[in-house]
Amino acid sequence: MSALGILVELIGYAVARAILPWLSFGWIYVEPFGASAQPLRRPCCRRDADGRIQLRQGVAGWIGLVISVLMLLAIVTTFHFMLF
Repeated sequence: MSALGILVELIGYAVARAILPWLSFGWIYVEPFGASAQPLRRPCCRRDADGRIQLRQGVAGWIGLVISVLMLLAIVTTFHFMLF
C-alpha cells in the first residue's frame, strides 16, 4: 500500500467518521472499519432503513482527507496573517 493510501485510510477515515455525522446533523455516517462488502446500488453510499446515508470506507477516507487539508490550510493562513 502506498503512503497516500495509508494517509487516506488512517487520517481521512478517522476524520470523516468523527466530523461527517456532526456536520450533517446525523444524516450521513460512515460504515464501520471492518464492515463486510455488501453489494450496493451505488458504489459509494447507500440509505439505511431510517433514510440516513451510509458512506463506504474509501469515499469517507477521501472526504476526511479533504476536510483535514482544508482545516490545515485554514490554520496556516490564519497564523500567516497574524504574524504579518
